[in-house]
Amino acid sequence: MNTPRLDLTKIRARLESAKGPLYWKSLEELAGTEEFQAFVRDEFPDRTPDWNNAANRRNFLKIMGASLGLAGVTACTKQPPEAIVPYVRQPEEFVPGVALYFATSMQMGGVATGLLATSHLGRPTKVEGNPDHPASRGASDYFHQASVLTMYDPDRAQVVTHNGQISSWVAAQAALGAAREKAAIKNGDGLRILTETVTSPTLTAQIKSLLKDLPGAKWHQ
Repeated sequence: MNTPRLDLTKIRARLESAKGPLYWKSLEELAGTEEFQAFVRDEFPDRTPDWNNAANRRNFLKIMGASLGLAGVTACTKQPPEAIVPYVRQPEEFVPGVALYFATSMQMGGVATGLLATSHLGRPTKVEGNPDHPASRGASDYFHQASVLTMYDPDRAQVVTHNGQISSWVAAQAALGAAREKAAIKNGDGLRILTETVTSPTLTAQIKSLLKDLPGAKWHQ
């Protein structure tokens, strides 16, 4: 838009005759010239180029067609050859094409819901409600359905780590045992257990047994 010369005399007169505070973003808006009003009424102000023009529409389609073509070229990546070998000792319960079903549960808001997990060759693929569970009676919601995706989350912890270094379960158990022995010297004073809401009777009994042996320890949920 070509900005016209502003008549400052008219702008001053308008300000002097105005009543109450005035708010504007530019002198052009304050002046209220025809050019500025046309600029405001335009659906796409200062468009470059004008895509409503037939010639520019053809150029737009050419550019988009080239972009889609280049995007397709980048997808044509040849994967390296991979060897597919059978089991040396195939587990007895694994039959290709035949699913296995496991009863499990999922806790949400301190309430556990009984579920059935479908597994193919050791990989969970589907989650449904357990019809024999009194809470779900075979029903499930989208949280239950989506939970199977967390098994394939690339950020999911796959190994035991300690200070950012890969460790082992044996080392983790040894570290926990050493921490318990150290806390036992002070009758549990200084030992803290932090958990989410626990509804498992087994886990609750284990924690209470630990607190009984170490009365100075504290359990925070």
